[in-house]
Parts: sequence; structure tokens; C-alpha cells
Amino acid sequence: MQRKLTVVLALSSLVTAGAVGVATADAAELPVYGVKSSGLDQEQALRLQRAFGLKDVRRSEAGVVSFADEQRFQHLPTVDEGPGRPDEDGNETRQTGLDLDAIKRIRTIPTDEAAKRAQEGLRSAGVLPANATPTAQYTTFELSDVNGRTALSANLDTSVSYTFQLGGIPLEGEGANIRVSFDAQGVTSVSHAARTYSQAGTVKVNDLAYGAKLCQKYLGAEVKPEVGYVYVAAPLEEEVDRVEPSFRCAGRTAEGGAAQAITLPAAVGAELPQPGPGQEPRPEARFKIQAGGTQVGSEGTGNCADLPNTAANIGTFNSEASSHGIARAFSWLDGNAWESDFKDPAIAGGDDTNWADDVDLTYWQGHGSGTGFSFSGCSNHNDTKLSDTDARWGDHDVEWMSLFTCLILEDDTGGQTWAQRWGQAFRGLHQINSFTTVSYNSADHGGKFGNYMWRSPFLWWNNPMKVRDAWAQASIDTQPASVRWATMGPVTSSGALGNFDDYFWGKGPVGPDYTSTGVFWRISGVS
Repeated sequence: MQRKLTVVLALSSLVTAGAVGVATADAAELPVYGVKSSGLDQEQALRLQRAFGLKDVRRSEAGVVSFADEQRFQHLPTVDEGPGRPDEDGNETRQTGLDLDAIKRIRTIPTDEAAKRAQEGLRSAGVLPANATPTAQYTTFELSDVNGRTALSANLDTSVSYTFQLGGIPLEGEGANIRVSFDAQGVTSVSHAARTYSQAGTVKVNDLAYGAKLCQKYLGAEVKPEVGYVYVAAPLEEEVDRVEPSFRCAGRTAEGGAAQAITLPAAVGAELPQPGPGQEPRPEARFKIQAGGTQVGSEGTGNCADLPNTAANIGTFNSEASSHGIARAFSWLDGNAWESDFKDPAIAGGDDTNWADDVDLTYWQGHGSGTGFSFSGCSNHNDTKLSDTDARWGDHDVEWMSLFTCLILEDDTGGQTWAQRWGQAFRGLHQINSFTTVSYNSADHGGKFGNYMWRSPFLWWNNPMKVRDAWAQASIDTQPASVRWATMGPVTSSGALGNFDDYFWGKGPVGPDYTSTGVFWRISGVS
């Protein structure tokens, strides 16, 4: 599979591959913006809490404010069906069935009403930036079979996500993130991480034709690049006093594949990202950490696949696991990340029973598409693409396959639905966590995912989240409003049992391994 990257920016100045050979014009100037304020203070957080009638909100030292109702956040009506059979490691399990009648009775508010309520609440609290524009979408639950037929579809909530601009140019990043979700009763979650800005001069920037050449260099010759200007809003935890223009590099291959979007500085003379140190060559012995109890593993393609944040992101995931006492059985990067680690041994060259299927949760980052994920440019052991037809997960150990890559669970690809493509991968696997759209390269999605999943309670808050909720919240925190995250899993024919509400081991109830009967569920929502 070739490396690929896409995100089409809504800019009239978008340049595609056709302009790559065009000589660059003289450098123009674009505004630089200084930071006036960053995050919310305690009084603003309290006003936000009162405006939406919330029992409490959390405010970080950096001024990030968040709230998620533990009972109502992305609530799916289910029924406790009692103890299930122990898993392969002897862990106790709890069975959960769908309450189909209750799901059919769910009522959500219309998107226009949700957008109005969000606007009014944020404005009354005095925390709605002037450059923020709302977009409302539903979080959806679906049941579909391997013949592509949808048996049930329901909206779980209505979520309002905000996009931002500075002088007509998109402002994107973790420091430009406001989102409010509603069910029929009211607000179920709030995320608020934003800065205010004022113009602070200008800077000479390279033109978009130059940007297309630059993106082509980073993305590779097989990608038809698309580029536009963007301002990057760093996480509030990073102290910044100004933002300068960048290029948003995107594109597609001739096959139509897509992958994570990246940014490069646009200012004339700006320092471009350089490859960091890689891992030592993978030893022939292929060492593993041998440990009892639950284990996780991680792999990703970074510099060799033109994804500059992979090493940092995988590092945050590993650090969260270590800080919560969870053994890490392996962590392979770049040329040490192998397709064979995810392929079933029944297929020539497959070795997943020693790696991705030999732990409880595997976290992956790299380029991907609706039919698999790519090792192109990094390794060829024994292939450069793990395709959906290569995946047979859970017949050994793994419960949760978490794929931080693009389009894995998109609606349709090549005439096949998400259930048709990935249904056969469930051989005891509980969930695939991924995206239905393009995702954006991140340096801390993995750490946030791990923190939400493994965190320890403090008083009445900070309880660990269900695996699917942790994936959703980490994606909400790190991805722009254009990105839709998703989780899928199997449903039994008797009792409509499934792993809808799994926590990680030791953090809450976990369902048993189920053999697929050809029906699958998917929950997806907007970041």
C-alpha cells in the first residue's frame, strides 16, 4: 500500500498537484496573531457550568474545561445478562445485551436546535470566541450484517463542534476545540480549550505553489498533494505567545486512498521538521517483555511514512500504560513495525499470535484506508499493507484493536460496507476503535486514550471510561470537527449480546469473547 494523505481544506486558494511544477511567485505576507488569553479561568469555568446546568466541571491548570456525564455520555441502552464464561486468561466477565426497544425509543434534539442551545449557553457564559462557527451532527448507533444490510440505526445524541478561523484562514489544533453534546434531557458533555488572539504584525510566507512542492517532498511522489494555509493551535499546555501561518499538507493517491494530515511551516526561512532518532534495528531474537496479567502493545510508522508525531504519540501511550502498572509487551516503530505482526498465522508470513494478538490491547498509528493500513516506505515484512482480509483477531488473546489511522471504519469502500470489510476480523476480538474519516497526525492521542481508559477515581469524578468512550474522548480532544471517530464489534444472534460497554481489565465490567454471527454494531460521532 502506498503512503497517502488527505484532507481537502475549504480554501479558495487550495493548490493541487497540477501546480507543483509552477515556479513560485515572490513571497507574500500573511498576518501573525498574538495570544491575548489562553483557556478559561475559574470564574469562567463556573459560569460555563451554570449556563449548561451541570453538576460539576473539570478545569486543568492550563484552563482546559471538560465535563462528561458518567451515565448519559453516549449512552446506549443495554441489559445486564449476568456472568459470562471466563476469558482465555481466566478473567471474570459480564454479559451485556442490547435493549432494542429502548434504543428505538431514543429521541434526540434536531441539529439546528442543538447549535442554538450551544451558542446561547457559551455566549451567556461569556466564553464563545468571535471566530468560532458551530456545526452539529448526530452520534449514531448501527446494526449491520456482512451482506451490507442495515438492521437498525439510531441517533444517541446531538453534538455541536466548532471550527475556527483567523482572518479567513482555518485555525486547527488541540488549542481550538469547543464541543457540546445534548441528549433529550440536556447537556451530556462539554469540552472547551481555546485561546483569543489579536493581530500582531505580518510575516513573509511562501506561496501555495511552493507549499505544494514542499508537501510533495514530505508526502512522496505517489501522492497528489493538496495544500492550503492554516494556523496551528497548539495544546493549551504548551505556552505560546503567537501563531504564524503553516501549510496543511493533504492529498490522495491514484488509488483514492487517504491518510493522516500534517502541517509544515509556511514562513519564509522557517525551520522544517527533521527526522528524529529511530529505534535500533529490530533484533533477530525479537525480544518481548514476559509478564503476567494484562498487557498492551504498540506499533507505528513515523518518519519513514512522513508522520512526524508518531514516536511522541506512541511514547505517550506507553507512558500512560507504565504509570498505571500495565505491562507493555512490545513497542515497534518505523522499520521495526511489521505487517506480519498483525497478520494471522493461517496466512503466509503471519505472526500475530506473538504480537498484536498476544496482548489485551494493541495501539497502532500510521497511514491507512478503508481496506487496511500501510507499512509502505518503512518495512516489507512480509508485506507493505495489512489488509482487512489478512486480519483474524481475538482467536489468541487481543480484546481491543485500536487503530489511530484514517478511514478504517468508513461507510463504504469498493462497494463494501464497514461490516462487510472488517466483520471477518472478529475471531474473539471485542472492538475495533478507529475513524470513518481522515484523521490528523497527533503527538498525544495515545496518551489521552490511555489516561481516560486507565485513570483512577478521585472522590466523585475521574472514573475510568469505557474503552469506546475513552477512544471517542481522546479523538474529541485531539482532532478537528471534520473528523469522525468510530468503534465496531460483533453481536450474537441469541440475546443480541456484545461488548458494547467494555471497560479495560480491572477498571469495570468486561464481556466475554463472542464468535461473530455476521451481525455487527458501530457507534460513530464527530470530534
